Amino acid sequence: MRWHARRLLPVLLALLAAGSRVPAVTEPPPAPMRLGWYEWMGVAPIVVVAEVLADDGKLVQALTRTGIKGGVPTDAVLLVDLHKANRERDVGVPALKLERGRAYALLLTPSRNGKREDRQVFDLVRGIKGARALPAEGAPAVVEAARRLGEIQERKNDALLWESLPEFLEETNPVLVEAALDLYVKFRRGDVSIVPSLELLLDHPRPDFREHATLLLGAILSREAARNLPERATVVATIAGRARRDEDPQVRRTATASLASLEDAGIDEILRAIAKDDPDQNVRFEAEKRLYERNAREVTRRPD
Repeated sequence: MRWHARRLLPVLLALLAAGSRVPAVTEPPPAPMRLGWYEWMGVAPIVVVAEVLADDGKLVQALTRTGIKGGVPTDAVLLVDLHKANRERDVGVPALKLERGRAYALLLTPSRNGKREDRQVFDLVRGIKGARALPAEGAPAVVEAARRLGEIQERKNDALLWESLPEFLEETNPVLVEAALDLYVKFRRGDVSIVPSLELLLDHPRPDFREHATLLLGAILSREAARNLPERATVVATIAGRARRDEDPQVRRTATASLASLEDAGIDEILRAIAKDDPDQNVRFEAEKRLYERNAREVTRRPD
C-alpha cells in the first residue's frame, strides 16, 4: 500500500498543480542570452570607443575617443571594414549601420586585407555584433566601466578578475555592478563574503539588479559553507520579502525559486501563500512548481 502511495503521489500533485487554475498556467520562455561587457570584449585584441566620421559603403572612418584595449591612441583615425561584417551576417539578419557623428564601442582585429592609404584596415570581431552604440545618457559610465574591465583583461589573470568583482558590487557605476552580477550568475561563483553587498542590492531601483541578487543569495545559502551563517535567518527573510512584495513580477518569480532551493523552516508556507494570491500567473506557477518538486523530494526521502 505504501509503495502504491509513493508512486501515485507525484501524479496527484502534478494534476493538482495543473488543474488549480483555468486556463492552465504555462511556464514563460527563458530570456534570450546576452553577453555582458566583460565577455563581449574578451575575444577582441583591440577595443576602442570611437566616433564615426564617414562611411563610403565599405570602409568606415572612425576617430578614437578612448582606447580600451590594444594600445590605440586617442584621436587615431581607424578604417573599419563594415562591408565584410555585413556580408558575413546570417540570412535574414538586418545589416549593421554605423551612424555618422555617433560614438560606438568597437571590437577590432587587424584585417587580412592589409593596409589602405598607409593605414591599417580593421575587421569587426563578432561581425555585426562587434559594435555597440553608446547610450545618449550615461555614456561616461559605460566608457569608464569598459576601461576598467579592459585593464583586467589585458592583465590576463583570471584570479584578478574574481578578486575585483566584490569591489564592483559596491560601485556607484551601475555598469560595473551589472558586469559583476552577470559574471557571478553565469559562472555560478560567489561565496558568503559577498552576502552583505547582495543584500544592499535588493533595494536597488533596477529590477534586474534585485533579480540577480536574489538568485545569487539563494545559490550561496544553499551551499554547505553557508549553513551556519550568523545572519542566515535575516537573509532568508529578506529573500522571502522580495518574493512576496517586490513590485516587479520577474523579481518575485526569481526570489520564489531561490527561496524554494533552501531547506529553512517555514518556506513551504510562504510558497503556498505565493501560489494562492500573487497577482501574476507566472509567479503563481513558479510557486506551485517548486512546491510540487519539494513535496516529491520529501516523498523519496521517506523510508519504506
